[in-house]
Amino acid sequence: MAETALGGGLLAAGALLGWTVGDAGGGFGLGLLGYVGWHLRNVLRLTLSLRSDRDVPESIGLWGDLFERLYRARREATVTRRRLAQIVQRFEESSAALPDAAVALGDHGGIDWCNEAAQRLLGLRTPRDLGQRITNVVRDPAFAGYFSGEGDRAAGVEFSAPRDDRLILHAQIIAFGQGRQLLLVRDITQGRRLEQVRRDFVANASHELRTPLTVVYGFLETLTADAGELPERWRRPLDLMTQQTLRMQRIIDDMLMLAQLEGDSRRHTETDVNVPNLLQQIRSEAIALSGGRRHRVEVHADPQLWLRGNETELRSAFANLVGNAVQHTPDGSLITVRWGLLDGCPVLAVQDNGEGIAAEHLPRLSERFYRVDASRSRARGGTGLGLAIVKHALARHDAELLIESQVGVGSTFRCVFPAAATRRSASVTEASRM
Repeated sequence: MAETALGGGLLAAGALLGWTVGDAGGGFGLGLLGYVGWHLRNVLRLTLSLRSDRDVPESIGLWGDLFERLYRARREATVTRRRLAQIVQRFEESSAALPDAAVALGDHGGIDWCNEAAQRLLGLRTPRDLGQRITNVVRDPAFAGYFSGEGDRAAGVEFSAPRDDRLILHAQIIAFGQGRQLLLVRDITQGRRLEQVRRDFVANASHELRTPLTVVYGFLETLTADAGELPERWRRPLDLMTQQTLRMQRIIDDMLMLAQLEGDSRRHTETDVNVPNLLQQIRSEAIALSGGRRHRVEVHADPQLWLRGNETELRSAFANLVGNAVQHTPDGSLITVRWGLLDGCPVLAVQDNGEGIAAEHLPRLSERFYRVDASRSRARGGTGLGLAIVKHALARHDAELLIESQVGVGSTFRCVFPAAATRRSASVTEASRM
């Protein structure tokens, strides 16, 4: 209304002025020109306000409404900017407090942002390194290989800190957004040192215990060599002492084997292992271990399928699986060992028809000293380390342990090796269903 009144007033004033001088049309045109000039003035004021972010002008009518909307939009944008600035500030403060390094990576691995921990652990500098490819700054070969896609993306990679090789770092890359990645790096030096201390302690303690146990067992063996001459009341105590001494020796042997597998990240000498022949040897040992319990052990192995690996470690893993089946199944149980290809990968399967294992125990079976039934395991001489040894031995061969079990039906333990480890003495056919 105000704008209409303004326009009408200008036109009427122009017409009146023109009438007084005898040219009403010219006066009307002059009024129209004034109205257009007012609009042009508002356009100019709007342009200047938008260009210089100056205060929003005031006006009436359509222009007044437009300027009011612009003022409100600017006020809301200012509030939003302040809110976003506060969020960014809180994010930067919280990220600076993180003990772990965080690096936002853009296209082709360029560094977009990093927190203070990243500057401390990775040696990044801002703004100098922003835009640089992360592998140009962190040049460790293990990290570069992981960044390029080698290894397990979810597992991450361990490498030495760029500025202090005494620090051990663990890095993991998480993809987010459109072609963006988040690099998370943690200092795991203390944890690795504690693990090393634990391994050293276990190895040293085991070595120190071996000698006195050997002496004790030697005397017990001498005392029980002629059991008929022993007083009746000494026979059972000496038998129990002998059994527990042997059990302690087995525990020490297993602890030393586990410490060796955990402590040495290097691959031992690998050869082409005749697995079918190895399984026949393990079968004979299992039958001897069963003794009067009369377990039946059957081996079904592809005679032409061998495996590239370390024979000592493979023997330990396979023997532990078969030995566990003998120890933890009822007398007379059937234990079936199968060796062949499954989906192109070498697979060893040890199956029994024993009591089976409840599902809640399966995730923890490979933990050290974990027992489903502790009293029964100790009574049969178990050490609680067998499956832990199996797990570590398989990990050193890039293999995995899969466990299937059902209470009252039995259990199946599968060692799945990578296809690249396959060795053949002749053409190998796909194994029957395992």
